[in-house]
Order: sequence, then structure tokens, then C-alpha cells
Amino acid sequence: MTTYDARVAKRLSEVYASATVDAGRELADLRLIVFSDLHKGQRDDADDFAACEPAYLAALDHYWREGFELFLLGDVEELWESRPSSVIDKYSGVLKLEQPFAAAASPSRYTRFVGNHDDLWYSPSQVQDYLARYLAGQPVIESLRMTVHQQGQPLGELFFLHGHQGTSDSDRFARVSAWAVRNLWRPLQRLFNVRSNTPSTNYELRGKHELAMYHFAASRPGLVLFAGHTHHPIWEGLNFKQALEMMGVRGLEVQVDAAWVQEQVAEAVALPDKPKPSYFNSGCCAYRDGSITGIELSDGQVRLVRWAGTPPARTEVFSASLQDVLAAVAG
Repeated sequence: MTTYDARVAKRLSEVYASATVDAGRELADLRLIVFSDLHKGQRDDADDFAACEPAYLAALDHYWREGFELFLLGDVEELWESRPSSVIDKYSGVLKLEQPFAAAASPSRYTRFVGNHDDLWYSPSQVQDYLARYLAGQPVIESLRMTVHQQGQPLGELFFLHGHQGTSDSDRFARVSAWAVRNLWRPLQRLFNVRSNTPSTNYELRGKHELAMYHFAASRPGLVLFAGHTHHPIWEGLNFKQALEMMGVRGLEVQVDAAWVQEQVAEAVALPDKPKPSYFNSGCCAYRDGSITGIELSDGQVRLVRWAGTPPARTEVFSASLQDVLAAVAG
């Protein structure tokens, strides 16, 4: 284990120990969509979500009609580059469309997590000042543990969080990083119309962090980790290139456009060749082509899905039996 792995594992262990604990779900009843990393800004040239808004709104409408819960896994707002009042004002329409999920009860249909770029939401008073009217009394939490059952018998545990925990710039030194992004990087983005979502473009950092997240999850029998943060889909502990190769071995093809696929495989850092399916990453809702990705948990399956096109449509990228995934990590 590297020093970096150890630091991330220590922080993730702390977050796991203090996580909100869900009452538990029956496998057959689980109906959940996980999105992360929207990075809603203030509708200027530095706003990484604006191009993805149509796809996200189409997805919201679909998942509301289909009875899904909505998990927003952090970095929903881009508060390192923009002031919260500006973001909330510019995207009040999106927040209002999320609001029915938050207001739903018996069962609840909404959980919002804090990330590093919206770390202001660690403060309940800031949540009250800016977000409360859209949350219907729901809190913003750091992490969640959920046990999945089948006919009352536990199959394993799902662990949800943004995934920045343990990194130097995104966790330990977040205030310094936020100042640098807001005062140095954002003006450059606006001047040159540069759109960049670190660590999605920092391949070395991304690979190092993905390995650290995987090693933490794989070290805990019975646990499956769901995170965002890196803007890079991870499927069953495999990076996108490895997951494609696995599908090729099985004689399957991914029905998504080649340009987007190439972005996901570019500079891919190899994860273990035969990993436990302990770690999944939802990708992001801030791709340059206006597409978004998320993870569905429904009908006994776990799926990586992508919403793209005009009008936006859902494409299933990868799919697996959630029961099989939990059985594979149980030992």
C-alpha cells in the first residue's frame, strides 16, 4: 500500500464510521439513480453544466415518472468558481425540478451528498441560507451506508460518498484550493473559454485516486463503494478501457458514440486485471459533449447509463446482476 493509498483509506474509514445508516433495502424494491459532479456554475463560459442541462432535465423527468430515488453524489454546485447566490439564482429552475424528489415521503426519494467543489454544504447554516427551500427539510450528508437484503437475508452493503476524501487539494487543503480556483483559474477560463474538470483531465492523479478508492473498497468484505469525483466511469473495479475489453471477451458491444468512448479510455491507468467488483464510479454530468452518466440500481441490476443526443435519450452502457456483485465481494 502506498502512502497515498494509506491516507485515502484512513480518511474513508473515518467517513465510513460516521456515515448515515440507511434502514436497509430489499433487492427487489431498490430503485435508485446516482448522479454526481454536475458542477452547476453561473451560466458563463466557465460553467461546465450548461451544455449538459437538457440531458439532465430529460433524465430527471424519466426517473421521476419511473419511481426512482435520486442520489446526488456531490459537486452538484460549482462553489469554488462561483458564489452560491449566483448558482442558486441561475439554476433555480433545475432545483425546482429536483424538489419533488426531496419532498416525496413514504418512501423518501432523495438524498444529497456534499463534495469538494460544493463543500460549503458541510455547514448546516449555509445549507439553510441557500438550499433549504429546495430540500423540503432534507439534510446534505457526507456518506451513506445501505444494507441490501433478499427476503430478509443480508446480501451486502453499499457505501455512497463523493470520493474526494483523503486527497490533499480536495479534502485537507480545500479552502486553499477553493480560493485558487475562484480567484485564479476561473478568470482564465472566462478569458480563454477553457472548460476543464480536474481530476478528469489529470490522468496521473485520476489513476492514482481510482486505485486508492478500489484498494479501500476491496479490503472490506461485503462492501461495494459508489463514488464520483474523478469524472471517470469505473465499472466493477475496472477502468473504462478494461471494462470494454471485458465486454469484448463476452462478445458484447457498447452502443455509444466513439468520440465519447475515446475520451473515457484516453490515458487510462490500469486497475487490477481481475478485481473484485467492489468499486463503481458514476462518471459525471459535465461532459464537454453535453452528455451525462449515472448509475442505476433497479430490477435487481446495477447499470451504468448515459443520456445524450437531441432530444436526449438513455443508453445502457454496462449492466450486471447486483446480487452477483454482492456475492463476489462477500468473501
